Amino acid sequence: MAKFKKILVPLDGSANATRGLDRAIEIAKGTGAEITGFYVFHLPLTAGIKYTAKMKEDAQRKAVKAIGPAMNKAQKAGAIFKYKTSGGNTGSEIVKFAKNGKFDMIVIGARGLGGAKEAFLGSTSNYVMHKTNIPVLVVK
Repeated sequence: MAKFKKILVPLDGSANATRGLDRAIEIAKGTGAEITGFYVFHLPLTAGIKYTAKMKEDAQRKAVKAIGPAMNKAQKAGAIFKYKTSGGNTGSEIVKFAKNGKFDMIVIGARGLGGAKEAFLGSTSNYVMHKTNIPVLVVK
């Protein structure tokens, strides 16, 4: 089995992201790997939309809600946990950060929709799987 030293876990505060974190913690406990939680701020993509102070505050509040519980969970489990944030398109930011950070693995939660849509991944996890050369574990 490959030796994982650095695991990237995208976080958005959802139950799906939490399941990804849980699996990353299991892997980290078995390998001693370091987990980095990664939160991407959604920035306006349309030219002419100003990123206001209120938008920034809202984004920071969402980041804290996503990262805080993840950090507590990882630390209680005895895992080494760091976090980073970025802004932009979620999928491309995850791919770029994973490559630049030389991560051994990305553990990402899939969107759980149920029913006929169950076979499809969320758009972010699907994007990450197809745009990176780093092993990706998608957790449902």
